[in-house]
Amino acid sequence: MNFKIISLLIMILVSMGTLSTVASLEFDSSTLFTDNFDILGVVSDDLDGDGENEILAYTSGKKLLCLDDRGNIKWALESNNSYSMIKIMDIYDSPGNEIVVGTENRVVSKNEVYNALVYFLEANGTELAVIPIVGSILDVDVGDVDSNGTYETVIGADDGTVYLFDEGLNFLWDYETRGYNFRTVITDLNEDGKNEVLVVAWDNSYLLDSQGKLTKSYVTKNILRKLYFDKFNNMIHVSRWYREDTQDWRGTFVYSLNRNLAPMWEFKTETDAVASGFFDINNDGKEEIILGGNKGEIIILDSKGGFTKRFDLPDRIFKVGLINDQNQSYLIAGSKDNNLYILNPETGNIEYKFTTGGWVETFFVKDINNDGKDDILIGSDDNKIYLLTQKKDVVTDNDQNNSQTDTSIEPQKPSTETKNTPFGEAGIIGGALLAGIYLALRNRR
Repeated sequence: MNFKIISLLIMILVSMGTLSTVASLEFDSSTLFTDNFDILGVVSDDLDGDGENEILAYTSGKKLLCLDDRGNIKWALESNNSYSMIKIMDIYDSPGNEIVVGTENRVVSKNEVYNALVYFLEANGTELAVIPIVGSILDVDVGDVDSNGTYETVIGADDGTVYLFDEGLNFLWDYETRGYNFRTVITDLNEDGKNEVLVVAWDNSYLLDSQGKLTKSYVTKNILRKLYFDKFNNMIHVSRWYREDTQDWRGTFVYSLNRNLAPMWEFKTETDAVASGFFDINNDGKEEIILGGNKGEIIILDSKGGFTKRFDLPDRIFKVGLINDQNQSYLIAGSKDNNLYILNPETGNIEYKFTTGGWVETFFVKDINNDGKDDILIGSDDNKIYLLTQKKDVVTDNDQNNSQTDTSIEPQKPSTETKNTPFGEAGIIGGALLAGIYLALRNRR
């Protein structure tokens, strides 16, 4: 009789446990917007200061879109040129943010060339100014270069030239480099109270003063692409490198320079890293360097360039990022296999996977709905913008079946992993209950 009671209790507790599921990194998914062209870039911010986030995206169809947080078009801008970059900045004293957009140059024929353009836009899409540049726009930064209390604009292009314009967008000076100007940054690098212009161009790093005069430089044999700053203002470069015996570009070269452009450390790998990031993935107060490879490799370095981990995904990684869930951080990777992956940075386990109908070349992490939880905007080569809104509530199996998801694209969980905890809260209570019954029966005997 006693054993029958115990068996019945066990069955009840198991049933209770399997019905209780704690959601971790669970998302509601929706198709926010559908276009006729690939989505190449997507960002989000509160442009007009009304407390609601807008979404900016540019497409392969030479169109810039501004959407509300529900995917409705607020305004659109079309160009003769393809868009190459976009930044949201608070440049002027007027309410809201401004938008800076760069385009590529376009050669129609020998006699017809569309110069690249830098657009300055108000939050509502109104054009403030346009600057024509011969080369395609690779980077733009705005700041007080000469410490006169007004903003200047520095532009890096692929024509081997860096341009500086005053607040009225009048030309001030230019500087010729050795190649593509991938990064142009206004910064007080040596912390002497005066800003400089730091340029990462092809195989060189240049430090220019407010008059466009070269003060320092560092030369390498590698194609410089990415630039990050640590908390001490040391620079970390991520570049491609080649084997000198074959002159063939193979792999990735990561190195660090101090604020005086003197080398500190370097790391070389055969992995051709087409994506990279610099952020604290383990919440220890120190940033890690993340490399995403052409064959799906993910390599993690510490802040000093030391190798720590490697994970492998099925295909090329276009972009890497970070998402936070309470006190846990996760890696995000957009891939050529049409998936967005979310990985545990300690183990490499895929915690979440979202499949689209095209390459995932861009995404953006932002609390879109202002609920205090990170969401993910995804731009895909299937012409769609997706929104993943994070949920952290305790749900049941019935709740999961009734959750609203995009009917055309299903978010997928890895088949080898489960978030079910059969003896969650019910298991704790049940264990204590069974222990009590056991002791009571033992005392009876």
